[in-house]
Amino acid sequence: MKKFIISVIAVLAVAISASAANYKVDDNAIDSIIENATEVVTLDVAAPAAANLPAFEQKQVSPVTALILNVFLGGFGIHRHYMGTAPWMWAFYTFTAAGIFGIVPTVDLIMLIIGVIDNDISRYVNNHKIFMWA
Repeated sequence: MKKFIISVIAVLAVAISASAANYKVDDNAIDSIIENATEVVTLDVAAPAAANLPAFEQKQVSPVTALILNVFLGGFGIHRHYMGTAPWMWAFYTFTAAGIFGIVPTVDLIMLIIGVIDNDISRYVNNHKIFMWA
């Protein structure tokens, strides 16, 4: 208890001694930093030709690889990450007991089997919906 009280007193002493009056703002330094800053250009992957920027290669997603990932790691949503889904999708699959007790990965598996047969899973690639088939 003594250590806790001493820690609280130390934190309060530092907080009281740190006053805004002790600091100065150098407007000239801020202006020179802004003048010397370089402009940052964001790249739009969807329309590189419009911005006269080089086109980015889209990652090719293999239907067979997605199917294998679903079979072995479907409960964690790893197949969805491979296909380019939202970064938080693993949490949905993991914290809902393998995707609503295994229902979502099972339906994903069926849809991927159909995609492997047709050799086309393009509608599931970069799909940010929770239910990729919806």
